[in-house]
This record gives sequence, structure tokens and C-alpha cells, in this order.
Amino acid sequence: MFYLGVLGKLPIGLYESIIDIVQGEATMLFVPLKYTLATEEAERIGVDHVARMSTNDGGENSVVAEHLMAQYGAIKMLHSRVKLVLAYIKEVESGKIKPNHEILREVYSLSHRLPILQTPAFRQEFYMQSNDVCLITYLGTLTKGCNDMNQLVNKFNVLYDRQTMGRRMRSLFF
Repeated sequence: MFYLGVLGKLPIGLYESIIDIVQGEATMLFVPLKYTLATEEAERIGVDHVARMSTNDGGENSVVAEHLMAQYGAIKMLHSRVKLVLAYIKEVESGKIKPNHEILREVYSLSHRLPILQTPAFRQEFYMQSNDVCLITYLGTLTKGCNDMNQLVNKFNVLYDRQTMGRRMRSLFF
């Protein structure tokens, strides 16, 4: 994560170079620029998820993981309700249950809303969301791999320093 410090700003400055005439000579001057950081909600959620995924040794879940679990629960409940409606329709068709016209109208209305999911706009939005999820997963994997590689290099450096220090110390005393 970025260190925002006490003032909430990054510890960097942005400058624009301009050429101005100073005492009759062309001189390059650097003028400080004001900047703001603008992020979207998806970026903040993705960065939070990646940061927690790379440092998560406990059981702490990121906002993304919690959101996905809530969506999974909702989809699972929807699936069970659709199976219940389908079982009802099959029972009515087979004549085992007397038809309830109010329920059948609701089922008919629901079934006519489903073709909306086949529009080009839906497909484009669906593929965009799928790509975003894949990119967040890929970013998380890369971050986790970089973190693991960094830990390996740190451990190697500690081990290498111990070995060279041991040789130096032995050469001093022996």
C-alpha cells in the first residue's frame, strides 16, 4: 500500500518544466504541480483483496472474498428455489398436483425475463466482469509470487551472511 503519511499525501512532488527568460537568458524552471489521487471502487477493492491475500496468514478475509461468499450464498439459494419451481411445474404437468394459476403466472413472467440475459449488451458486460475477475486473480497470484520470492531472497541473504560472517570470524581467531 502507499504510505500517505500524516497529511494524507504521497511523499512525492510533481514538477512541470517551463522555459522562461531570466535576466535576458532562456532558463528552464521547474514549477510545482498540484495533484490528486483518483481511484475507483473496483481498484480499491482489488488492491485491498490483493494486499490481504499476500499478507494473510491468519483467517482474515478481504472485502472481495466476503462479497464473493455473499454472492455464492445468494446464487446457491437461487438455485435451490429454481429447482423447487421446476419440481412444482413437473408435478403439475404430470397431474399429481392441482395447478395454482397465480403461481403459474409468476413462473411464466419469470421465464420471459430470462431471454434478456442473451442480449449483446449483457454479453459484453458479462465478459468485461469476467475479465476483471481474472485480472484481479492474476494480480493476486503475481503479488503472492513476488512476496514468496522476496521472502526466499531474504532468507537466502540471512543464511549467506551467517556463512560469510562465520568464515570471517574463524579466520580472525584461527
